[in-house]
Amino acid sequence: MNLKDLKENDDFIHREVKKGNLKITLFYLKSLCDEKKITCNVISTFYDTDEILEYEEYIRSFEEWSIIKEEKDAVEKIFSGCIIILQNNKMYSVKLDNIESRPVNESTEESILQGPKDSLNEKISISLNIIRNRYRKETLMAKNHTLGQNSKTNIILLYDEKLCDKKALQLLNNKIKDLKVDLLQSAGQLQKLLVESKWCPFPLFMTTERPDRVVTNLSQGKIVFLIEGSSWVLLGPASFFDFFKSMDDHVELITIGKFLIFIRYIALMISLFLPALYVAVISYSPEILKVQFALLIAGSRIAVPFPSYFEIIFMMLMVEFLCEASIRLPRTISPSATTVGGLILGQTASQAGLIGNVMIIVISIVAISIFVIPVNAMHQAIRLIRYPLIVLGSLFGTIGVLIGAFALIAYLCSLRSLGQPYMQLFAKN
Repeated sequence: MNLKDLKENDDFIHREVKKGNLKITLFYLKSLCDEKKITCNVISTFYDTDEILEYEEYIRSFEEWSIIKEEKDAVEKIFSGCIIILQNNKMYSVKLDNIESRPVNESTEESILQGPKDSLNEKISISLNIIRNRYRKETLMAKNHTLGQNSKTNIILLYDEKLCDKKALQLLNNKIKDLKVDLLQSAGQLQKLLVESKWCPFPLFMTTERPDRVVTNLSQGKIVFLIEGSSWVLLGPASFFDFFKSMDDHVELITIGKFLIFIRYIALMISLFLPALYVAVISYSPEILKVQFALLIAGSRIAVPFPSYFEIIFMMLMVEFLCEASIRLPRTISPSATTVGGLILGQTASQAGLIGNVMIIVISIVAISIFVIPVNAMHQAIRLIRYPLIVLGSLFGTIGVLIGAFALIAYLCSLRSLGQPYMQLFAKN
């Protein structure tokens, strides 16, 4: 593609500026460049200059400038927000972009009670500014990369040169060199490209929009990906236990922080194994319960025409539908619609005899427990893993649940994040 092909775009500007015998030609996209800067810094200065050599020296004084040797390179520069200046068969590019971005707002997806409230920004320079202001070490390195054949997305690799794992960094650089993608727009998309096993349900990298979490991970030797156009960054290597830590843990007293972490692991066990154990015990081993409790469950299921595994899978799917609806609906009606829907669904299903009263309690406990986990990526993995465990519990009882638990632990131990064990217990805190 050459400059002539760009003339078909209505926002492409091809302009000649003359002063006596001096002449320059400007090429740029007005949708990407700041025309006020072009007028003040390029055109006005040209009219104030008497010699073209003096003007060329002025162009070289810009922070981001370069000499363009081939026309295809000029096209790439134009689409990155540069203006091309043609003078006597010499082409220069100057960065005068005008990329709109929102101000630094409060983090809405990772809420905490104490600590900073700000979040990162879609503009990569603003995010880098926020992080460098919080992590003022001379060993903090920033390396630029470009990914995406069509999007040409700018990516910055951040790491502490003294603290980061050199093997993990080398492995990551090799992966980046081998990546081939047309469009790159988010941290989640980059994570899928970097992970070797495409069907792994567990997140091997952490995504966050909180600057304090980024700085904490940098101090632990982690590597950070900043992505142009996304306020979410990618952190790695990650371990399974990283996803159960909140930034509140560093603010609270040690005993309170440890207690909150303990509560999260309890919630993990409940949300992961309670549905499967309920099905296994009801279907195969009701004798392990107290007689009063066993009779209570049996009494609540007298009118239920379905087996326990169908009953619990049906209710869990309804909860999944409500969660998805709360995300997709407009924020003005989402809370009321999902709350009313959940109440009506549970009450009418119980009155109609489709589910037992105890089942509603079990599903409510499971639904509450899953949201105790502070990182959303782990929510989704746990929500998915529950269903195979329910199937094992319905087929083989409590033995099937134990087999599933051991298989899950073995699978987690086999995972690697940038070459480091996913289940390492003694990572830096």
